[in-house]
Amino acid sequence: MTLSTILLYGLAAAALDPTAAASASPASLATPPEVVAEDDQKKPQVKDEGPNEVEGLTIQADPRGKVEGNIEPEIELNEAEIQSFGAASIGELLTMLTPQTTSTRGRDSSGGPVLLVNGRRISGFQEIQGVPPEAIERFQILPEEVALSYGYKADQRVVNIILKKNYNALMAQAQATVATDGGRVAPGAGGNRVHINGDRRWNLDVQLSHDPYLLEKDRDIVRAPNGQPFDLVGNISGLNGGEIDPALSALAGGAVTFAGAPVATQAGKASLADYAANANAYNTGDLTRDRSLISRSDKATLRGSYSRDLNKQTQLTVSGNLEDTSSHALLGLPGVTFTLPSASPFSPFANTVTGYRYINAAGTMARDVDTLRTQLSAAANGRFKDWRWNLTGDFDRTKTDTTTGRGLDASAFQAAVAAGDPTVNPFGAISSSLYKTAAADTAHSVSTSASAELVLNGNLFQLPAGPLQTTVKVGANSRGLDSKTVRSGVTTTRDITRTTESFQGSFNLPLTSTRQDFLAKAGDLSVNVNLGYDDLSDLGGLTTLGGGLNWSPIKKISFIASYTDEEGAPTTNQINDPLVVTPNVSVFDFTTGQTVLITRTDGGNAALRNDNRQVQKLGVNYKPIDKVELTFNVTYTRSETKNMIAAFPAITPDLEAAFPDRFTRDSTGRLLAIDARPVNFASAESENIRWGFNLFKPIGKPTPGAMGRGRFGGGPGGPGGGGGMRFGGPPGGGGGGPGGPGGGPGGGGPPMGMMRPGQGLFQLSVYHTWRLTDELTIRKGLPVLDQLDGAAISARAGQARHEVQVQGGYFKDGLGMRFNGTWKASTWVDGGATGGQTLYFSDLATVGVNVFANFSVPARKKAVDKFPILKGAQVSLNFENLLDAKQTVRDQNGVTPQAYQKDYLDPLGRTVRISFRKLLS
Repeated sequence: MTLSTILLYGLAAAALDPTAAASASPASLATPPEVVAEDDQKKPQVKDEGPNEVEGLTIQADPRGKVEGNIEPEIELNEAEIQSFGAASIGELLTMLTPQTTSTRGRDSSGGPVLLVNGRRISGFQEIQGVPPEAIERFQILPEEVALSYGYKADQRVVNIILKKNYNALMAQAQATVATDGGRVAPGAGGNRVHINGDRRWNLDVQLSHDPYLLEKDRDIVRAPNGQPFDLVGNISGLNGGEIDPALSALAGGAVTFAGAPVATQAGKASLADYAANANAYNTGDLTRDRSLISRSDKATLRGSYSRDLNKQTQLTVSGNLEDTSSHALLGLPGVTFTLPSASPFSPFANTVTGYRYINAAGTMARDVDTLRTQLSAAANGRFKDWRWNLTGDFDRTKTDTTTGRGLDASAFQAAVAAGDPTVNPFGAISSSLYKTAAADTAHSVSTSASAELVLNGNLFQLPAGPLQTTVKVGANSRGLDSKTVRSGVTTTRDITRTTESFQGSFNLPLTSTRQDFLAKAGDLSVNVNLGYDDLSDLGGLTTLGGGLNWSPIKKISFIASYTDEEGAPTTNQINDPLVVTPNVSVFDFTTGQTVLITRTDGGNAALRNDNRQVQKLGVNYKPIDKVELTFNVTYTRSETKNMIAAFPAITPDLEAAFPDRFTRDSTGRLLAIDARPVNFASAESENIRWGFNLFKPIGKPTPGAMGRGRFGGGPGGPGGGGGMRFGGPPGGGGGGPGGPGGGPGGGGPPMGMMRPGQGLFQLSVYHTWRLTDELTIRKGLPVLDQLDGAAISARAGQARHEVQVQGGYFKDGLGMRFNGTWKASTWVDGGATGGQTLYFSDLATVGVNVFANFSVPARKKAVDKFPILKGAQVSLNFENLLDAKQTVRDQNGVTPQAYQKDYLDPLGRTVRISFRKLLS
């Protein structure tokens, strides 16, 4: 039985299960939410307006869309706060909230958060990626431990998106991004249709984008002569790096081992005196028109989803995603090496020499990449007695075709020059009959995956402090990667199929509770134990063990501590990606201190081994003032990894000593090629503290009479009346004041200190990452490399000890301004004890600003009356890298190597994006 069959069978069985209890019924926008008590559907429904007295016992109903478990959101945004960001989609909103959703615990620090919709797992990001922010009622950010309750590992933060009960809109958007340094205008357009009607929801999203070339000629790129033997006119050198001709050396006043061909060679034989003028200097003609800094690319995306309640027990969501991407990169001109005999009519030398020449055949050195991704996913949610269940399935297929031009077959030209043919001037115009386009290298790969997971969440039994909350996940997936590579006419085929059966269990045990009045003086304290096992068909079993503690001694402060010991396997791509060879890659060689053009090989490494990772975390969340929405977060994370899997790092002497077989040099020591496939390091250790604060503050006086109204002017409990921004409530509490969950007095309107109709909203967040330790051992027996003190596994820079992210803005009456800034401290990379070059990287601060106007709000009615096209529109002007800041790199002599020119490190620089988004219906 295939996985897809199992998935379909499971979905059908869930849909037809007559014994499942009804799920919590969502609330409408016009009335306060009604929630069915989870432990007994037959109990009377309770309105979410505040406490309810039943025989002297206060019952607090959970709000619609609440996540599993007793950990409250660290940050919660409502409609007004979401609107203040000026985002065009949920995807864009998540990007803006990257500082708040970043986790320091994951294997990949750039990995996004776990996403939930209405407190439930979703079928995939494509289900909600294009949904406009106007469809969101609340947006919650929770710590990594919440992921355990949904069958994920505790290495990603959790974002819970609670959609409105009713929403219907058709959106269209167009934008253009312009690089202020010139050379590039990137247009884009798209549309989105969203319909939410109670238990039914569907959306369709279409996006088109075009990114043109950015060529080296469009920027201030300078070719340094060292290590660059090829040129459109040509260069010559002595055989095996030796002296060209003693007579030439005598004319130049010293030994000459290489020289640029003088212009006179294009018409015929040049004299030794002509060559002496270029002694020990390469010709470096302008090739910038034939190399792209940024590839040309086109992308078309079609995605959508459909969700509805099949019956009172089951909700089903089906989503799909189709992406077609193509890109074209220019890799320069083909270089030809030839032997010029002393007897040649074009040689003035007494010795045979080696010549280097570019042939002006544009397009023969280019790379085309075409990628087609097809994805189909499904998610079913429901209840079985006291247990919530979730069944998800996904099929994903990605086909990639890569074609890399190998330049020219110039064997006829080389033979003619070597034979001294008087009709073939190696430095003049070359007849096209003397060369032909070489067969291109190709790489074809098809990656497929199919998965199914069942997650059960419920209360195993009742304890004095509350129920023992239990989550169990069982799953199976199959991943395959078939690849075919044709390189220099040699065909290589590889394939790998990995099946995985997995189990994960998480148990949350409450020890004290203020809500249950059990040892209430100790506050709210719970512990978590989790374990997992993955059985991989090709790499064996992988185990995960973890535990954590969640404690809130008082309402204003909460602590989370956790420990995880997990084994990880290399991905099928890291093992089996097809080999791709890229010529003319500009790199800095620390050993010689030169920037050289090399051939780089990428692809999979079948010899990769599993790693083992241990992570400890301690987090503190503190809200010092009741009436001010200000919260402080501090997280300490320590990670140790054995057999760390990593992309091949920078070209440093330390790395070359550890992996000498990955580097190819000629007899003179010039670097020719590297094999950059991923590797295992012996071990790695990191330790950091990330701390910061979030502040949301209303500005100005509210509209008279707004104190008792909902946020957008409705009556109590109306739209926006369910509470404002909330931070870090106690684990077992409702997070609200006397008026109910997040509500003000009487349950209507926002809590004290929050934005009210007529007011503006100011937001500021600042996060500082302080890396205490970042060390790795490449191989046992080799010295430990300290990335905070001169070592590097990144080609761009060492690891910055300090990094600061700042984000903020102001919004009122539809007009908003947002800013973001990032600062990274300076670093340096040691060239090694063997005399290699040392590089110093300056600190870097970048600032972005976005100003926007939302004409959907009543305050902008006059502008809409004057310009009807603005009805339902939002116009924004966004500046990325407003100050056009670029990092400066110097060697120990104060010189910037060619590979680290500012326009190589940041080709785009400052960009301006103008976008227009309009609600059509």
